[in-house]
Amino acid sequence: MSETLTFASAISPGELRTFAGHFATGVAVVTTADPAGALHGVTITAVTSLSLEPPLFLICLDQRSNTLAALLESGHFVLHFLSREQAAISRVFASKQPDKFAEIRHRPGRRGSPIIEDVVAAAECSIREVCPGGDHSIIIGAVDHVHVHGGEPLLYHRGAYAALECERKVA
Repeated sequence: MSETLTFASAISPGELRTFAGHFATGVAVVTTADPAGALHGVTITAVTSLSLEPPLFLICLDQRSNTLAALLESGHFVLHFLSREQAAISRVFASKQPDKFAEIRHRPGRRGSPIIEDVVAAAECSIREVCPGGDHSIIIGAVDHVHVHGGEPLLYHRGAYAALECERKVA
């Protein structure tokens, strides 16, 4: 049983956003198709691997998100890790535009959730559990199938997109 705790915050949402911005994160997009077939998606950075056995991922979505409502109704979603060349895709899914998929190359996944083309990796997931988390919902997804294409990930740090600068070992 989940319990929601309330407390007086000593910091503002802006202060927390500034603090959290100092932690570099990967940029992800979550997509789903509602039971009527309408496609939904949103850009997120709140994502983490939760368990290897069973294979679980954790994502957090704002409770005001239209994608959250569709995801809860469908029971499934695709988690995409964007490549460093896909900042424009991140911006589209972070927007409120009505048809986010109009200019995005995608195909249907095994359960109908759209899979965005050319991402670093994508995981098709089924909702395992939903927990409250302040103004967000914490969704635990069971990973049903993965698509790994590789490439350099898109990062987000201190309010801007970034990319890894890695030295490659010469064999």
